[in-house]
Amino acid sequence: MSETQTPPKTLQYRIDGPDDAPVLILGPSLGTTWHMS
Repeated sequence: MSETQTPPKTLQYRIDGPDDAPVLILGPSLGTTWHMS
C-alpha cells in the first residue's frame, strides 16, 4: 500500500492487477481499514 501526505489529511491507496486493465475505485466507509477479520 502506498501513502501520500496531503496536509492535513492522509490519502492511502492500493493498485492491484495488470497495468492495462480498467480501473475500479471503491470508497470505503469512514473509520475502516484494509484488514479483514
